[in-house]
Amino acid sequence: MPKHAPRPQNWQGVKAGLAACARLLQQGDLYSAEIASRQVLEFAPMEGKAWHLLGRILQKANRHSEALECFTSAENAYARHHHTQESPASIRLARLLRDQGEHEQAHAVLSLLLMRNPNDHILQQLRQTWSEEDGQSI
Repeated sequence: MPKHAPRPQNWQGVKAGLAACARLLQQGDLYSAEIASRQVLEFAPMEGKAWHLLGRILQKANRHSEALECFTSAENAYARHHHTQESPASIRLARLLRDQGEHEQAHAVLSLLLMRNPNDHILQQLRQTWSEEDGQSI
């Protein structure tokens, strides 16, 4: 019989914790959403969705460097879990880098995404928009 890690009495589980976090984020309660996401990560530190949600929360709170770290952690967790480099955090990571003025890194992430999905209309449109903003030709 496998042993399970001890859990506090009030622990609701990863799925319910993620749902609560997303609900709090949607309601605009960033403080409580951050606490909820960090509680999930305390018990499931490789949960990519929790890192992704925490990144979104911190981004909305204008804590961009912390958000960037969370999106990177989400990307790493997704890659380990799914044995792939594909991650829903990637486009968000590219946009956050861009918003922070790190255009070269944002373009590098976007280029990687386009290599994986060259026919993705959203990625193509984003490349076009950024190139126009930067005064570059594609």
